[in-house]
Amino acid sequence: MRIALAIVLACASVAQAGDLTKEECLDAHSKGQDAKEAGKISLARKLFLTCAQSGCPNLVQGDCARFADDLGRLQPTISFAARDSAGADLPDTTVYVDGVLVVTRIDGEPHDVDPGNHTFKFTNAGRDQVVTVVVGSGEKGRTVVGTFPAPEAPKVILPTTLSKAPPPRPTSHTTHAPAAKYLIAGGGLAALGGAALSFYGYSKIPANCTLSTHECAAPPGDPSFGKAKSAVKDVDYGMVLGGVGLAALAGGLIWYATSGHEEHDTSLVVGPNSVGLKTSF
Repeated sequence: MRIALAIVLACASVAQAGDLTKEECLDAHSKGQDAKEAGKISLARKLFLTCAQSGCPNLVQGDCARFADDLGRLQPTISFAARDSAGADLPDTTVYVDGVLVVTRIDGEPHDVDPGNHTFKFTNAGRDQVVTVVVGSGEKGRTVVGTFPAPEAPKVILPTTLSKAPPPRPTSHTTHAPAAKYLIAGGGLAALGGAALSFYGYSKIPANCTLSTHECAAPPGDPSFGKAKSAVKDVDYGMVLGGVGLAALAGGLIWYATSGHEEHDTSLVVGPNSVGLKTSF
């Protein structure tokens, strides 16, 4: 196939070369060298076959013929194959090389490619398989295979029987008398206030007076007696207030502890044939 292709190209080039001018022969010679340096062996070889014809100057013709022969040895060739998962051939497969359509049906014939990395896309019955291959310089007759897996079987969704889920269990929580909370808070504040007042009164007692004996080391009529009396009164009021607060706090705690009772929430019950509300007691 490669030889036949070269002959066809050569014949086509002969037909064209008869009409080529000297400048066109030189242009093909120059472009062929540029394509060769860029690694585009297929394009370079085609250009050299063009300027290797007898219609071109002898010097150009000789160079082009030699270059075309050298590139013919470097030109890689590949063939294609497409198979299914069982290994059966799929000849009705389209092949693209680097995005360019190359064949619409696989016949096993070799095709020229440039050396390097290539992407081959095989398309069959609406399915694609992509193969990436690195082709070496001078590699001949390499076969690139696209294997198509077996199509996935359609998923069958079987009907399921809904199981009777148990009704949700009602939730419950414990509540206490609201007034007990206020009594606890008020008693606590009163106890703290009484303690603060007693401490304040105690701090006002003059240094020359003693609370335990209610006596002051001062002559009659000294102002320390009046200050001591006022301070003792604050201490007494604070103790009374603190005592009342402690009693209220203790009573509130007892009330809170004994007043708690459990309350149940009403829940929605869905049965197989009915829907209703259920409350547990």
